[in-house]
Amino acid sequence: MRPSTTQRFAWLILALAAIALRLPDIGNPLLDVDEQMYVLVGQRMWDGALPYVDIWDRKPIGLFLIYAASQMLPGNPFIACHLVSLAAAWGTAAVITAFARRFASAGAALGAGLLYLLWLELIGGRGGQSPVFYNLLIAAAAWLSWDSINGRRRAALPAMLLAGLALQIKPTALFEGCFLGLSLLAASWQRHARPMRLAGEAMLYVTIALAPPAAAYASYVAIGHGEAWWFANVRSIFLRQVTPTEPIAGHLVGAFVVLLVPLVLAVRGILLQPRPARLFLSGWLVAAVTGWLLVPPYFNHYALPLLVPLAVAAAASFSHRSMQLLAGAAGIGLLLVSGYPHWGETAQARRRIATLTRVINGARGSGCLFVFQAPPALYVATRSCLPSRYPFPSHLIEPSEAGAIGVDPAAEVDRILAARPFVIASAPSARDGRRRVVDAVDRMLVRHYHAVYAVAGVTVYRLD
Repeated sequence: MRPSTTQRFAWLILALAAIALRLPDIGNPLLDVDEQMYVLVGQRMWDGALPYVDIWDRKPIGLFLIYAASQMLPGNPFIACHLVSLAAAWGTAAVITAFARRFASAGAALGAGLLYLLWLELIGGRGGQSPVFYNLLIAAAAWLSWDSINGRRRAALPAMLLAGLALQIKPTALFEGCFLGLSLLAASWQRHARPMRLAGEAMLYVTIALAPPAAAYASYVAIGHGEAWWFANVRSIFLRQVTPTEPIAGHLVGAFVVLLVPLVLAVRGILLQPRPARLFLSGWLVAAVTGWLLVPPYFNHYALPLLVPLAVAAAASFSHRSMQLLAGAAGIGLLLVSGYPHWGETAQARRRIATLTRVINGARGSGCLFVFQAPPALYVATRSCLPSRYPFPSHLIEPSEAGAIGVDPAAEVDRILAARPFVIASAPSARDGRRRVVDAVDRMLVRHYHAVYAVAGVTVYRLD
């Protein structure tokens, strides 16, 4: 079916909004520390590094494949990943708009898509955080599930496949995927009320949804690294601890304040729906909130998955002008308070990384850089060899990661220091991590290194 003129117009408006909101951040190498790690993994995969084996993180392989694919674009690796994330944000907003047409007018549905793009900027989604990508899959899965419940039954299987693919970008997609599967089964029971048929459908849905993670695991088993995959993707998630110093309450309150207006709009939109839509939208939102609340410490970007059900549910509210004005005023106000359009931030960050790269590469020769308390983007920019399979500084520093990465972080840092990396980039005398690890690095810097350059909290040390 060819898109209507109204659909094409909505796509254009969403594209212009996505570009306007995200353009100032394109190419900023310091936009998000997690994103820096994903770019590094994607970059080194092209050099032959195998995630979980040669370079470690606990994110599913699907996210790394997206970042590896982004590195096929020529030029700056951060511009590449930001262009891909912009496309994903626009695609998600387009799906939200199309799905919201089931519950609201065309104009109100467009408002739902714009709400998603705007609040994506406000809750940690300016760059390439994993929900920016898997929200697209969940939005499409929910749309197909709703259509299947309402008669288009063939949509159920692709919906479950999309939910399974989302699991390979972020494991917390499990909760929304389970809700969608249960909704499909409930609709089937209402149509047929046959236990055996329901059991067969349930097995089919579970099999399809688990096919992507099962394929990833099987691939690692086939090359002899099944245990590495299992530890990174499953066991390490439960080994990570929340430390007493984490400001959990502050994170929750901050997310609630930012999401208050979308939540009000969503609740109002749900109440305006007939009972079947009301049950589906409220159940989906509860599933997303459950996935969020079960994974502390609730950094702002952890709430990004809530935006999809909030936006779809809020669509009906945009039929009223007062609600449009509320959303517009709140969104634009919060955007301006956040510093948008962040004048000079991207250019300044690129200059900073470029300068550090020149200094580091000039000092290290053919030796390795060790990024301790500094941006992992330096590994990307310098193309340095990695002194460890744990290049993400937080894994070696944060108390919450002790016992969750497969090795003792202190022992790993001792091993790295014993190899005498030619250059160490670190924040001088920082005390926000594990004291033993920080002290070990500080002692080594005093005894065997000298500072050659410092900028914005990062000092470059060269081996004597």
